[in-house]
Amino acid sequence: MNAITEQQNLAHWPLSPEQRAVLAAAAANENDTQQAALVQANVMVVDIQGALDSSRLEHALSDLRQQHEALSTALKSVAGYRGLRHQALEELPAIEWRYEDLRGSDDKANGVRDYSEALKLRPMAVESGELLRPALLRTGETTWMLVLAVSALVADRGSLQSLFSELADAYDQSGGADDESALQYSQFIEWRASLENDADAEEGREYWQNHQQHAKQAGVCRLPARQVNRHDVRVEHEYVTYPLGPDLVERIDSLADELQVSAEAVLQAAWWALLVRISSNEWVLGGWQHDCRQDYEVMQGSIGLFDKVLPVLVEGVADSEFSSWITRLAEQLEAHTQAQEYWPIGALPDKRHLAAGFAFSEGVSELKSAGLQWRLRELPGPSAEFELALHIDRSESGVVATLYTDPSCYSRAAAECLLGQYQTLLQAGLADPAQKLFSVPLISPEQQLALQSIEDSVLDVGERSVAAHIADWAASTPDVIAIEEQGRTLSYAQLEARISDIARWLDGQGVKRGDYVALNLPRSTDLVVLLLAVWRAGAAYLPLDPEWPEARKRRVLEDAQPVLVVSAEKAEAEPTSLALPGIRSVGLPQEVDEAGSALSFPEPDLGDVAYLLYTSGSTGTPKGVVIEHGQLLNYVAGATKAMGLSVCQRWALTGSLATDLGNTVLFGALFNGARLVIAAPDDMQDGDHFARFMSAADIDALKIVPSHLEALLECEAPRLPKTLILGGEATSSALLSSIARISPECQLYNHYGPTEATVGVMVHPVSLAQDIAGPLPLTQLLPNCRYRVLDDNLHATPTGAVGELYLGGAQLARGYLNSDASAFVEDPFIAGERLYRTGDLACVLPEGGVRLIGRADDQIKLRGFRIEPAEIESMLQAQPGVKQSLVRLVGRGGDTQELVAFLIADSEVTSVEGQAQLREQLAVLLPEPMRPSCFISVEHFPRLGNGKVDTFALEALAQKTAKRKTLVKPRDAVEANLCQAMAELLGRDEVGIDDDFFELGGHSLLVIKLVARIRKQFGIEIAPGVVFDHPTVAELGAALRESCAEASTSGLAELDSN
Repeated sequence: MNAITEQQNLAHWPLSPEQRAVLAAAAANENDTQQAALVQANVMVVDIQGALDSSRLEHALSDLRQQHEALSTALKSVAGYRGLRHQALEELPAIEWRYEDLRGSDDKANGVRDYSEALKLRPMAVESGELLRPALLRTGETTWMLVLAVSALVADRGSLQSLFSELADAYDQSGGADDESALQYSQFIEWRASLENDADAEEGREYWQNHQQHAKQAGVCRLPARQVNRHDVRVEHEYVTYPLGPDLVERIDSLADELQVSAEAVLQAAWWALLVRISSNEWVLGGWQHDCRQDYEVMQGSIGLFDKVLPVLVEGVADSEFSSWITRLAEQLEAHTQAQEYWPIGALPDKRHLAAGFAFSEGVSELKSAGLQWRLRELPGPSAEFELALHIDRSESGVVATLYTDPSCYSRAAAECLLGQYQTLLQAGLADPAQKLFSVPLISPEQQLALQSIEDSVLDVGERSVAAHIADWAASTPDVIAIEEQGRTLSYAQLEARISDIARWLDGQGVKRGDYVALNLPRSTDLVVLLLAVWRAGAAYLPLDPEWPEARKRRVLEDAQPVLVVSAEKAEAEPTSLALPGIRSVGLPQEVDEAGSALSFPEPDLGDVAYLLYTSGSTGTPKGVVIEHGQLLNYVAGATKAMGLSVCQRWALTGSLATDLGNTVLFGALFNGARLVIAAPDDMQDGDHFARFMSAADIDALKIVPSHLEALLECEAPRLPKTLILGGEATSSALLSSIARISPECQLYNHYGPTEATVGVMVHPVSLAQDIAGPLPLTQLLPNCRYRVLDDNLHATPTGAVGELYLGGAQLARGYLNSDASAFVEDPFIAGERLYRTGDLACVLPEGGVRLIGRADDQIKLRGFRIEPAEIESMLQAQPGVKQSLVRLVGRGGDTQELVAFLIADSEVTSVEGQAQLREQLAVLLPEPMRPSCFISVEHFPRLGNGKVDTFALEALAQKTAKRKTLVKPRDAVEANLCQAMAELLGRDEVGIDDDFFELGGHSLLVIKLVARIRKQFGIEIAPGVVFDHPTVAELGAALRESCAEASTSGLAELDSN
């Protein structure tokens, strides 16, 4: 350290880099003086017991201010200088004391807290030398609370710690104390300035530049349990504390001596180890709030701003021992202290290290002076810029760990959990410092037991199937409407009769108990009747989506081998096209012969198969999930209880039954004796049509994919039901805000579950006042179900840490048809029970429930569809000229995403004509959501050092490729508006008039949004089909003009004229 010069008598001097950093963090305003006023004070609270003389205390504080230059100057602008400077004062302003008698108060603690907060927030006139403000609160006959607020521009925590001791001493000596040896802050500032060009400056700056470069491999340290910050600025920290017992402190000191490091290094190493483990990040970057007075004896007792936040970078090495982890950190801390004064505190390249922090302080907390007992009750916490920070305070009273958190980012439950895990890790690490870092327990035995027994309430669902419950309504409420479709209705009695007729017909077709019957019908009354009739006949149904390409239907049928394929009677071409060896294909009759009308069927057993549902397969082919009646019964009964569905009277069936998302509505309605209203195709492809359908049918219950609903709400007068269930994908904050605006009284549920666990096993009742920032958690299990969040070794992950979500209980599917059940594993905690490995990454939330984080594999959820890229890649690689392929989901800005196929292929395939042919081939092989919107040719796939495909490089390539095509600019106002609308929806900077909307990533849901915008912008009626038929701006603009000409409207002409 360079020699600190002797004190000089200066009229004014600059702020230190530390002061300028505090000033910069204050709210920006018109000038520096106003900024300084906005800087909050640091507050110290002291408990004083005894016969206190208030005038003697005033005199002691006044003398202390006189002794410390940092407290006895003004902060103001000086002519000829930029920014604020310290200004010497000939006469100091009087200290404004406040007195309050709280002896009669019923809540003295809150009274003290209110005073503390008021003093902290009240602006000080720093330009006139008002840098501190005290309050003396009398809480009893001989008990007092001194609340001392000092501007955060002139005193940090260490300064207040020193003032505590000095004030007690000054009071004891009746104001006679005078510590002339204390370093004045102007000396420190002068010394700091001298370092900028000293012999070590270049080396010090290079040290931090290298550290910052190395730190780029670490992201912002945000734990999985972190909430979305709902505030534009940080709010006041909350905190939880935990005293470290004497035995633990003794072991900390012992290990520190053994490793020849400080106790602080041991405590700090345990903190960063915890964050590495909980975050699952290989690298963690955090902030070490360090007071340089600890490193220089001459600075001891000085008043001013000395601490700064230095970046700490740690790597979670799996085979590292806990002891070596500590020594490596200690080496980094020592290197940091050697270069700390060269840290660019006033010109930080970024502030990523301020997300998580650590601070350590040591000092006196209790004193006896002049017959009084002085106890330090409160000091400032770590930097307010931290989202979470652990502070360790060591005094003669013991060692206390306090975890400070921004409550808008981490809940109190999260803080308590994290501090408990810190305690567990610290104790376990000290017990065996030679153990591997990632083997040190984070979970206490009690927590382990709790995590192993996560399941919801038990519900007796009975022994009768959903089918039997539906049949009961025909007897109890025969005239109540069961199904409505475009004005046509079936009562429960009529539904029962129709089911019996079709069941007899199926029996005549040779359908027997245990068979599979494929249903190739669109969403309709006939489809609902047919699937219920299949159950009546003792068989299980296999739904096919009529929109699927024929090739996919045939692959499913070849695997399932149903005894019969039933299509709509009018679809005359279907039975022939789906005829396969050993599989008969027929049309559904509208009338059934009365012969055999006395035929009766037994109710299905709960162990019988109810349906077979095919999902995208990771092996390249669809896989069939086998669901039994008992599993479906538990879902319907459990969902009814969990979401209060029995009160819903009119349910909207809006989706395909080839996925189980619609089963919530289908069986939720009929199981509860309510009305199932079937939406027409146009109702779900147009926002205005959807709103009219919801209003005309008076729908009060709906389940839908969030992205689909978001598109449908872009209309003139959107309508929502009383009960809304969202599932199939994550819900955006934008959609939650729209729902809150359109229908704030709507009861909204977030619903989750894979097909293998029968529709869904978890829900969360959404508060539109609190949950809008998202992402939505899942806080409630359906009855008789359970979940686990496990690591790779099937051990329970600590609360707040990421693991893979496993599901178990009464809704677990029988398994896959004709496939191994590797995704189903034995429950490690309950012998004989199974779990389904979902592939979803999740964390158990400290508040209860889980939050989904992402995927452990490549599976994609796009617009509610579950997609395995391997299935698409298999179809691509079967095409001539395609050697290898990779399919990835690429973001295009905002919430816009699209499937992109990267191909290693012959040039003929990747030409414009070749890509067109490839699209045509995939159109007959894959459903629309599974078809890539973009094909990119590469010579090889970019890879990381470990050999894995570099996904980020592929996404960057996709973004770059999207900008290569020459754009043809719009020629008039109509085309300009269409280009802008398409670009915004697709998340692109620009769209040319010859660009194909669908090749750029457009799809059916974006068409709904585009149509709504066209109607609003141009004031004309347009059907979604027009966009499908005219996918470029040039074609669409021409089509709109032609439509206007035929309708004799002038909307487009008026736009062009403007």
